[in-house]
Amino acid sequence: MSGSTVLVTLTYGDRLAYLEELLARALREPDIARAIVVSNASVAELDHLFRLWPNRVQVIELSSNTGSANGYCVGIEAALRTGCEYIWLMDDDNAPMPGAFPLLKQRLLDCVQRHGADQTAVLGFRAEHQADVVAGVPKRFIAPPRSSYFGFHVHQLPYKLWRRTPWGKPHPHPLEPLLELPFAYYGGLLAHRRLIERIGLPRRELVLYADDTEYTFRISACGGHLYLVPDAGLDDLERSWNLKQRTSNIYETYLLGSSDLRAYYAARNQAWFDKNLWVASPLMYRFNRWVFLCLLHFFAHRHGREGRLQLLLRAIRDGESGALGMSRTYPL
Repeated sequence: MSGSTVLVTLTYGDRLAYLEELLARALREPDIARAIVVSNASVAELDHLFRLWPNRVQVIELSSNTGSANGYCVGIEAALRTGCEYIWLMDDDNAPMPGAFPLLKQRLLDCVQRHGADQTAVLGFRAEHQADVVAGVPKRFIAPPRSSYFGFHVHQLPYKLWRRTPWGKPHPHPLEPLLELPFAYYGGLLAHRRLIERIGLPRRELVLYADDTEYTFRISACGGHLYLVPDAGLDDLERSWNLKQRTSNIYETYLLGSSDLRAYYAARNQAWFDKNLWVASPLMYRFNRWVFLCLLHFFAHRHGREGRLQLLLRAIRDGESGALGMSRTYPL
Protein backbone atom coordinates (compact mmCIF):
# COMPACT_ATOMS: atom_id res chain seq x y z
CA MET A 1 0.00 0.00 0.00
CA SER A 2 2.95 2.32 -0.61
CA GLY A 3 1.79 5.90 -1.21
CA SER A 4 -1.79 5.12 -0.23
CA THR A 5 -3.96 6.58 2.50
CA VAL A 6 -6.02 4.74 5.10
CA LEU A 7 -8.95 6.54 6.69
CA VAL A 8 -9.58 5.80 10.37
CA THR A 9 -12.87 6.63 12.03
CA LEU A 10 -14.72 5.75 15.20
CA THR A 11 -18.43 5.13 15.75
CA TYR A 12 -20.82 4.22 18.55
CA GLY A 13 -24.56 3.91 19.12
CA ASP A 14 -26.52 3.97 15.86
CA ARG A 15 -24.83 6.51 13.63
CA LEU A 16 -24.93 4.54 10.39
CA ALA A 17 -26.40 7.41 8.37
CA TYR A 18 -23.49 9.70 9.26
CA LEU A 19 -20.95 6.96 8.70
CA GLU A 20 -22.32 6.08 5.28
CA GLU A 21 -22.13 9.70 4.18
CA LEU A 22 -18.54 10.00 5.36
CA LEU A 23 -17.49 6.81 3.57
CA ALA A 24 -19.46 7.61 0.40
CA ARG A 25 -17.60 10.89 0.00
CA ALA A 26 -14.18 9.70 1.15
CA LEU A 27 -14.03 6.47 -0.82
CA ARG A 28 -14.64 8.33 -4.07
CA GLU A 29 -10.98 9.23 -3.78
CA PRO A 30 -8.85 6.52 -5.42
CA ASP A 31 -5.93 7.39 -3.15
CA ILE A 32 -7.89 6.27 -0.09
CA ALA A 33 -7.23 2.56 -0.25
CA ARG A 34 -9.19 1.51 2.82
CA ALA A 35 -11.38 2.79 5.62
CA ILE A 36 -10.99 1.33 9.10
CA VAL A 37 -14.09 1.74 11.26
CA VAL A 38 -13.66 1.12 14.98
CA SER A 39 -16.99 0.27 16.58
CA ASN A 40 -17.27 1.31 20.21
CA ALA A 41 -20.06 -1.21 20.82
CA SER A 42 -22.16 0.30 18.02
CA VAL A 43 -25.68 -1.12 17.62
CA ALA A 44 -25.84 -0.18 13.93
CA GLU A 45 -25.83 -2.82 11.19
CA LEU A 46 -22.24 -2.20 10.15
CA ASP A 47 -22.22 -5.29 7.90
CA HIS A 48 -24.08 -3.06 5.46
CA LEU A 49 -20.80 -1.25 4.84
CA PHE A 50 -19.18 -4.39 3.43
CA ARG A 51 -21.94 -4.70 0.83
CA LEU A 52 -21.55 -1.08 -0.24
CA TRP A 53 -17.73 -1.08 -0.39
CA PRO A 54 -16.44 -4.64 -0.68
CA ASN A 55 -12.75 -5.01 0.11
CA ARG A 56 -12.37 -1.33 1.07
CA VAL A 57 -13.87 -1.27 4.58
CA GLN A 58 -12.58 -2.97 7.70
CA VAL A 59 -14.67 -2.94 10.88
CA ILE A 60 -13.09 -3.58 14.27
CA GLU A 61 -15.71 -4.45 16.89
CA LEU A 62 -15.07 -3.54 20.52
CA SER A 63 -17.24 -5.23 23.14
CA SER A 64 -17.95 -2.03 25.07
CA ASN A 65 -17.74 1.72 24.58
CA THR A 66 -14.15 2.47 25.58
CA GLY A 67 -14.07 6.14 24.60
CA SER A 68 -12.44 8.02 21.77
CA ALA A 69 -8.86 7.74 23.07
CA ASN A 70 -8.83 3.94 23.06
CA GLY A 71 -10.92 3.76 19.89
CA TYR A 72 -8.44 5.85 17.93
CA CYS A 73 -5.57 3.86 19.46
CA VAL A 74 -7.08 0.68 18.03
CA GLY A 75 -7.76 2.28 14.66
CA ILE A 76 -4.34 3.88 14.29
CA GLU A 77 -2.59 0.63 15.21
CA ALA A 78 -4.65 -1.22 12.59
CA ALA A 79 -3.86 1.39 9.95
CA LEU A 80 -0.12 1.16 10.61
CA ARG A 81 -0.30 -2.62 10.18
CA THR A 82 -1.64 -2.18 6.63
CA GLY A 83 1.66 -0.64 5.56
CA CYS A 84 -0.03 2.51 4.29
CA GLU A 85 1.98 5.71 3.91
CA TYR A 86 -0.64 8.21 5.11
CA ILE A 87 -3.33 8.09 7.78
CA TRP A 88 -6.41 10.32 7.79
CA LEU A 89 -8.36 10.54 11.05
CA MET A 90 -12.03 11.47 10.77
CA ASP A 91 -14.97 11.58 13.16
CA ASP A 92 -17.92 9.52 11.94
CA ASP A 93 -19.99 12.68 11.44
CA ASN A 94 -17.37 14.51 9.34
CA ALA A 95 -17.63 14.41 5.56
CA PRO A 96 -15.15 15.97 3.11
CA MET A 97 -16.43 18.57 0.68
CA PRO A 98 -15.65 17.99 -3.03
CA GLY A 99 -11.93 18.39 -3.67
CA ALA A 100 -11.06 18.69 0.02
CA PHE A 101 -8.97 15.55 0.35
CA PRO A 102 -6.75 16.05 -2.76
CA LEU A 103 -6.06 19.61 -1.64
CA LEU A 104 -5.31 18.51 1.92
CA LYS A 105 -2.96 15.83 0.63
CA GLN A 106 -1.15 18.30 -1.63
CA ARG A 107 -0.72 20.76 1.23
CA LEU A 108 0.76 17.96 3.31
CA LEU A 109 3.19 16.98 0.54
CA ASP A 110 4.28 20.62 0.20
CA CYS A 111 4.85 20.92 3.95
CA VAL A 112 6.72 17.62 4.07
CA GLN A 113 9.18 19.05 1.54
CA ARG A 114 9.91 21.90 3.96
CA HIS A 115 9.81 20.18 7.33
CA GLY A 116 10.04 16.42 6.81
CA ALA A 117 7.49 13.62 6.90
CA ASP A 118 7.84 13.05 10.64
CA GLN A 119 7.41 16.75 11.47
CA THR A 120 4.21 17.74 9.69
CA ALA A 121 0.46 17.22 9.83
CA VAL A 122 -2.44 19.07 8.20
CA LEU A 123 -6.04 19.52 9.25
CA GLY A 124 -9.24 19.90 7.25
CA PHE A 125 -11.35 22.98 7.91
CA ARG A 126 -14.53 22.61 9.97
CA ALA A 127 -16.18 26.02 9.96
CA GLU A 128 -18.27 25.45 13.10
CA HIS A 129 -15.19 24.42 15.08
CA GLN A 130 -13.11 27.28 13.68
CA ALA A 131 -15.67 30.02 14.19
CA ASP A 132 -13.05 32.60 15.15
CA VAL A 133 -11.13 31.96 11.93
CA VAL A 134 -14.33 32.38 9.89
CA ALA A 135 -15.22 35.57 11.78
CA GLY A 136 -11.86 37.15 11.03
CA VAL A 137 -10.37 37.15 14.52
CA PRO A 138 -6.63 38.07 14.35
CA LYS A 139 -4.30 35.06 14.25
CA ARG A 140 -2.74 35.82 17.64
CA PHE A 141 -6.13 35.32 19.29
CA ILE A 142 -7.14 32.08 17.54
CA ALA A 143 -5.47 29.76 20.05
CA PRO A 144 -5.28 30.39 23.80
CA PRO A 145 -1.84 31.53 25.03
CA ARG A 146 0.37 29.29 27.13
CA SER A 147 -0.54 29.22 30.84
CA SER A 148 -4.21 29.89 30.06
CA TYR A 149 -6.84 27.94 32.00
CA PHE A 150 -9.75 26.41 30.08
CA GLY A 151 -8.82 28.86 27.34
CA PHE A 152 -8.98 31.89 29.67
CA HIS A 153 -5.97 34.19 29.81
CA VAL A 154 -6.09 37.63 31.38
CA HIS A 155 -3.97 39.06 28.56
CA GLN A 156 -6.73 38.26 26.06
CA LEU A 157 -9.53 39.70 28.19
CA PRO A 158 -9.34 43.27 26.78
CA TYR A 159 -9.67 41.97 23.22
CA LYS A 160 -12.53 39.62 24.13
CA LEU A 161 -14.43 42.55 25.62
CA TRP A 162 -13.53 44.83 22.69
CA ARG A 163 -14.73 42.34 20.07
CA ARG A 164 -18.21 42.38 21.65
CA THR A 165 -18.58 46.09 20.86
CA PRO A 166 -19.74 47.47 17.49
CA TRP A 167 -16.26 48.96 16.97
CA GLY A 168 -14.29 45.85 17.79
CA LYS A 169 -16.42 43.24 16.07
CA PRO A 170 -14.18 41.19 13.76
CA HIS A 171 -14.92 41.06 10.04
CA PRO A 172 -14.28 38.14 7.69
CA HIS A 173 -11.32 38.47 5.37
CA PRO A 174 -9.55 36.21 2.86
CA LEU A 175 -7.94 33.28 4.66
CA GLU A 176 -4.32 32.29 4.35
CA PRO A 177 -3.55 28.91 2.70
CA LEU A 178 -2.11 27.56 5.97
CA LEU A 179 -2.66 28.53 9.59
CA GLU A 180 -0.37 26.94 12.17
CA LEU A 181 -2.03 25.66 15.34
CA PRO A 182 -0.57 24.37 18.62
CA PHE A 183 -3.18 21.59 18.86
CA ALA A 184 -6.44 20.51 17.25
CA TYR A 185 -8.88 17.58 17.12
CA TYR A 186 -8.86 14.15 15.51
CA GLY A 187 -11.43 14.94 12.84
CA GLY A 188 -9.67 15.86 9.60
CA LEU A 189 -6.07 15.21 10.70
CA LEU A 190 -3.86 13.88 7.88
CA ALA A 191 -0.26 12.82 8.44
CA HIS A 192 2.48 10.60 7.10
CA ARG A 193 2.92 7.36 9.04
CA ARG A 194 6.37 8.54 10.14
CA LEU A 195 4.80 11.35 12.14
CA ILE A 196 2.30 8.94 13.70
CA GLU A 197 5.11 6.57 14.60
CA ARG A 198 6.99 9.46 16.15
CA ILE A 199 4.21 10.82 18.38
CA GLY A 200 2.76 7.41 19.27
CA LEU A 201 -0.83 6.64 20.22
CA PRO A 202 -3.45 8.62 22.19
CA ARG A 203 -3.48 8.31 25.97
CA ARG A 204 -6.16 5.74 26.75
CA GLU A 205 -6.61 7.00 30.32
CA LEU A 206 -8.06 10.29 29.04
CA VAL A 207 -11.05 8.26 27.75
CA LEU A 208 -12.72 11.08 25.79
CA TYR A 209 -12.67 14.87 25.40
CA ALA A 210 -9.36 16.73 25.23
CA ASP A 211 -7.61 13.45 24.41
CA ASP A 212 -7.27 14.83 20.89
CA THR A 213 -5.89 18.10 22.28
CA GLU A 214 -3.16 16.20 24.13
CA TYR A 215 -2.46 13.94 21.14
CA THR A 216 -2.11 16.67 18.53
CA PHE A 217 -0.15 18.92 20.90
CA ARG A 218 2.64 16.35 20.72
CA ILE A 219 3.30 17.48 17.14
CA SER A 220 4.30 21.03 18.08
CA ALA A 221 5.78 19.93 21.42
CA CYS A 222 8.37 17.81 19.59
CA GLY A 223 9.25 20.63 17.20
CA GLY A 224 6.81 19.73 14.42
CA HIS A 225 4.15 21.71 12.63
CA LEU A 226 0.36 21.34 12.56
CA TYR A 227 -1.37 23.37 9.85
CA LEU A 228 -5.04 24.14 9.37
CA VAL A 229 -5.97 24.22 5.66
CA PRO A 230 -8.97 26.58 5.31
CA ASP A 231 -9.63 25.62 1.66
CA ALA A 232 -10.00 21.92 2.55
CA GLY A 233 -13.53 22.05 3.90
CA LEU A 234 -15.23 19.33 5.93
CA ASP A 235 -18.95 19.21 6.65
CA ASP A 236 -20.07 18.52 10.22
CA LEU A 237 -23.15 16.34 9.78
CA GLU A 238 -24.05 16.69 13.47
CA ARG A 239 -23.47 19.77 15.59
CA SER A 240 -21.13 19.27 18.55
CA TRP A 241 -22.28 19.93 22.10
CA ASN A 242 -19.47 22.39 22.92
CA LEU A 243 -19.63 24.84 20.02
CA LYS A 244 -19.09 28.48 20.93
CA GLN A 245 -22.24 29.50 19.06
CA ARG A 246 -24.47 27.56 21.45
CA THR A 247 -23.68 29.72 24.48
CA SER A 248 -22.38 33.19 25.30
CA ASN A 249 -19.16 32.04 26.96
CA ILE A 250 -17.13 29.01 28.06
CA TYR A 251 -18.69 29.04 31.53
CA GLU A 252 -22.20 28.58 30.18
CA THR A 253 -20.94 25.84 27.85
CA TYR A 254 -19.91 23.77 30.86
CA LEU A 255 -22.74 24.83 33.17
CA LEU A 256 -25.77 24.66 30.87
CA GLY A 257 -25.01 21.55 28.81
CA SER A 258 -27.46 18.69 29.24
CA SER A 259 -24.90 15.90 29.80
CA ASP A 260 -23.14 15.48 33.15
CA LEU A 261 -20.91 12.84 31.57
CA ARG A 262 -19.65 15.18 28.87
CA ALA A 263 -19.12 17.99 31.35
CA TYR A 264 -17.17 15.75 33.70
CA TYR A 265 -14.72 14.26 31.19
CA ALA A 266 -14.24 17.53 29.29
CA ALA A 267 -13.49 19.50 32.46
CA ARG A 268 -11.34 16.80 34.04
CA ASN A 269 -9.15 16.33 30.99
CA GLN A 270 -8.86 20.06 30.26
CA ALA A 271 -7.74 20.67 33.85
CA TRP A 272 -5.18 17.88 33.49
CA PHE A 273 -3.88 19.23 30.18
CA ASP A 274 -3.61 22.82 31.39
CA LYS A 275 -1.72 21.87 34.55
CA ASN A 276 0.63 19.29 33.09
CA LEU A 277 1.30 20.38 29.51
CA TRP A 278 0.20 23.96 28.88
CA VAL A 279 1.91 25.86 31.69
CA ALA A 280 4.78 28.17 30.72
CA SER A 281 4.56 30.53 33.71
CA PRO A 282 3.33 28.90 36.96
CA LEU A 283 2.45 32.31 38.39
CA MET A 284 0.36 33.31 35.37
CA TYR A 285 -1.27 29.86 35.31
CA ARG A 286 -2.35 30.18 38.95
CA PHE A 287 -3.72 33.66 38.38
CA ASN A 288 -5.69 32.62 35.28
CA ARG A 289 -7.00 29.59 37.18
CA TRP A 290 -8.18 31.77 40.07
CA VAL A 291 -9.99 34.24 37.77
CA PHE A 292 -11.57 31.42 35.75
CA LEU A 293 -12.92 29.69 38.87
CA CYS A 294 -14.28 32.98 40.25
CA LEU A 295 -16.16 33.55 37.00
CA LEU A 296 -17.35 29.94 36.95
CA HIS A 297 -18.85 30.39 40.43
CA PHE A 298 -20.45 33.68 39.35
CA PHE A 299 -22.17 32.19 36.28
CA ALA A 300 -23.22 29.07 38.21
CA HIS A 301 -25.03 31.16 40.81
CA ARG A 302 -26.47 33.43 38.12
CA HIS A 303 -28.05 30.47 36.31
CA GLY A 304 -28.90 28.43 39.41
CA ARG A 305 -26.52 25.62 38.42
CA GLU A 306 -24.85 24.93 41.76
CA GLY A 307 -25.18 21.18 41.25
CA ARG A 308 -23.30 21.31 37.94
CA LEU A 309 -20.74 23.60 39.55
CA GLN A 310 -19.95 20.97 42.17
CA LEU A 311 -19.60 18.34 39.43
CA LEU A 312 -17.14 20.57 37.56
CA LEU A 313 -15.12 21.32 40.68
CA ARG A 314 -14.85 17.60 41.36
CA ALA A 315 -13.77 16.99 37.75
CA ILE A 316 -11.12 19.70 38.05
CA ARG A 317 -9.79 18.17 41.28
CA ASP A 318 -9.61 14.76 39.62
CA GLY A 319 -7.81 16.14 36.59
CA GLU A 320 -5.30 18.16 38.54
CA SER A 321 -4.55 15.23 40.86
CA GLY A 322 -4.09 12.87 37.91
CA ALA A 323 -7.13 10.69 38.72
CA LEU A 324 -7.83 9.71 35.10
CA GLY A 325 -9.29 6.60 33.48
CA MET A 326 -12.93 5.58 33.22
CA SER A 327 -15.02 7.18 35.96
CA ARG A 328 -17.16 4.84 38.04
CA THR A 329 -19.72 7.63 38.37
CA TYR A 330 -19.80 8.31 34.63
CA PRO A 331 -19.19 5.05 32.74
CA LEU A 332 -19.71 5.18 28.98
